[in-house]
Amino acid sequence: MEIRITKAPAESEAADPQAAPDTSRYLRRKPTQKVRKGARRVAALMRGLGKLVFLLGLGAFLLEIFNYAYTSEKFRVRAVRFVGCKRLDTAELEWRIRASAPSNILMIDLGKLQALAESEPWVKAAEIRRVLPSDLVLYVRERVPSVILQMNNGLFIADDEGVLLDRYDPKYGKLDAPVFRGLLGEKPEGYRLYQEENSARVGVGRKMLAELESGSPAFSRAVSEVDLSDRSNLRILLVDDVAEISLGDRDFLKRFRTLMSNVSQYQEVKTQYEIGSIDLRFDGQIIYRPRGGAKKPPETSAFPDAERAAPASAAQRKAPAAN
Repeated sequence: MEIRITKAPAESEAADPQAAPDTSRYLRRKPTQKVRKGARRVAALMRGLGKLVFLLGLGAFLLEIFNYAYTSEKFRVRAVRFVGCKRLDTAELEWRIRASAPSNILMIDLGKLQALAESEPWVKAAEIRRVLPSDLVLYVRERVPSVILQMNNGLFIADDEGVLLDRYDPKYGKLDAPVFRGLLGEKPEGYRLYQEENSARVGVGRKMLAELESGSPAFSRAVSEVDLSDRSNLRILLVDDVAEISLGDRDFLKRFRTLMSNVSQYQEVKTQYEIGSIDLRFDGQIIYRPRGGAKKPPETSAFPDAERAAPASAAQRKAPAAN
């Protein structure tokens, strides 16, 4: 006898190994995941809060340091020291620094202080350093007097750039240099108003003296005064001579040598005429002009260039005057 058992369709499907998996276990895990996510959020919030507290504490600490540094008496400027000064009035400059700069050394603008120091005539360059907690040190390179200037109210000294330094005084030592005149400004204040032009004129005068010096040190030492009123025509006076000599604006050494090579003839001319000026601007010639009211000498003496020929004869020196 056969017994057959037929499964109901629902039972057959439930036993099917390919049926959908049981999802109940996943549903059971959801509360755990929510707890973990919440814990992570709390931990991140605590870390952020910790960073914020740290930054606030650090800011308060730095603010306290800043406040201490800029208000503490320890950083108040106590000493201003100068290095490299010989002529500069350091007491006067220190007074100006203290009057214009903040009392706290950390608040001082060193660039502004450097400009203040370099505005002093004697200061060519300055470098400023803080020495904490309370000292300032100024390293100064002073100007060197090398030129004597004549203005209406006396003699003054200047450096090789034509910067006016002070009234001429024996305390600065002997300056073996001719006197420069013909500058702009009757007083120091006026001179400084035209500093650029006056510096240019002093530069031309120094160039002329350097050129003469290159020929012979005796040439530059023979010059007593230099008139710089016309940069296109420098005029000089020799030591122990009153005749003004025109050198023009170039070939200073060549022209001066022409006169020095014919100095014996010049001395002879002076015995006969009162010479007011000598013009050396024309190659191969020395032109004499009389002083006002004096007997007129031959205006043009055709002296040959001293570098190319011997001195001119007496007949040549008495050539007719040029018109």
